[in-house]
Amino acid sequence: MRTTLVELPAWTVGLPAWQPSVTAAWQERAEAAGAITERAGTGRNFDALVAEARSLLTAGEHDAVLRRSRDRRFLRAVITVWADDEALARATMTPGLLQSLSIAGVFSRLTTITAVSLLLEHFDLLDEWRPGTFDALARLVREAVRTAPTRGERDVVESLRVNAAVMFVPDGPQRLAAWLITQDIDPVTWLRSHGLSAHLDSRFGRVARDAYFLAWIAAADAARNDQPYLTSITDEVVARQRTETTDADGRYFGHLVLEALTAKPTHHPSTTWLEAVLAIGGDPRAQETNQWRTWWARVSPEAVQRAVRWMQGLNLRAFLDGVEAYARETGNEGMQRMLERRRRFLLGLYEQDLAQDVRLILGDGIRRWIARTSTVATDAAVLRGSISGDTAMVYIDCGSFSLVEGSHNFKLHLYVGGGVPAIEDRSATEFDVAYLREVYPERHFRNHGGHMYLAVTHQGTEWIRTALDFLRSRGVVLDERALMTPNDYADLARRRAGWR
Repeated sequence: MRTTLVELPAWTVGLPAWQPSVTAAWQERAEAAGAITERAGTGRNFDALVAEARSLLTAGEHDAVLRRSRDRRFLRAVITVWADDEALARATMTPGLLQSLSIAGVFSRLTTITAVSLLLEHFDLLDEWRPGTFDALARLVREAVRTAPTRGERDVVESLRVNAAVMFVPDGPQRLAAWLITQDIDPVTWLRSHGLSAHLDSRFGRVARDAYFLAWIAAADAARNDQPYLTSITDEVVARQRTETTDADGRYFGHLVLEALTAKPTHHPSTTWLEAVLAIGGDPRAQETNQWRTWWARVSPEAVQRAVRWMQGLNLRAFLDGVEAYARETGNEGMQRMLERRRRFLLGLYEQDLAQDVRLILGDGIRRWIARTSTVATDAAVLRGSISGDTAMVYIDCGSFSLVEGSHNFKLHLYVGGGVPAIEDRSATEFDVAYLREVYPERHFRNHGGHMYLAVTHQGTEWIRTALDFLRSRGVVLDERALMTPNDYADLARRRAGWR
């Protein structure tokens, strides 16, 4: 019998741990290598030049700085001080001094590379330090790149020479992102391919990525599920929430992403799209939570409204899918025949933007089924009662009227003149089936009169006609064609014509 490698036991190697002295020696070598890298190209006594530049800048001796900057090594020391000390750069890097240095200075290639790093690191924040700082530093870097000898290999200097149109203007990252969208290239790949890997986390890199994310979302189809890049965007936004500080307006970048995600006019966003919305902002309906106050309270009312509507549609589809699955699995042919009409009627209300609030009320059995089959959690209350295990109910507030619809033998309950406050109360998380069938209708009857309530038995095609006739007679205006199958609507029109 032949033995294969797959059948052999896994080979484990037990290596002894390094001694502390060995670890310390490698650490020492690593630090020495880092120091050599930092001093590369500086020549002798460069630290002394950096100290002198720092002293002159701190003292405000700009004339002395300009005189000394005729020495290209000293000019590099000045740029290095600014690149290494943001606070000193904020205080001393004035547009006037930058303009004078760009005229009088002599730029080595290393000085140019350092100046590029300074520009990209702070980019859009420069004018917050002092108005005109961005333009002045961009002119200095542009002049340094222009005067640098051209090389065949791609380095930072050559990248800026080739891509000047996006590297030296304030909206350059946005321009770059817009172009990358047309080429289907993400900013990280582009920066790496242009020798700018060291600047992935600079302000230029961050703004370019952010702009690309927003442009990608704007161009994407919210109804498509196969969008792995959306997951990448969501992961980065969520990760940044843990460490990122808010802007002056108290908003994170995630707020802009939420606005972009919810700007889509579709009524049927994909599961992937909804998962992104919920991962960043949480449930838009949960106004009592800290998460809602952090995220949804700081986006536009239109964004919140659309996100809430999407969640209502999610609940509505969960109800319909649950009823359909139950009917098919149990072989309930009568319920199966009603499915198309129920789906058309309820989703038609949603697609006409009439559903202002949707609540699911589920028995334990169907709740577990929906939890297994839905990747996005639904906001559902618990249904109690003797027949409730596999029963699903949905409450829809359409403004001018409300309804309670259910599976099995539950009637369609229509309420006009006011909703059902007990169901609308989100603090109520359990409902007894008897209250839905009897108590709430009786309360509505007492408060609004019997003519403002109707319970309709699901029988044949008559229930949909009875429901629409009742709502019409109470002054509720609906696009009835969108709520019925074509045959049912034609039959309704013929019957009404016969009444006249």
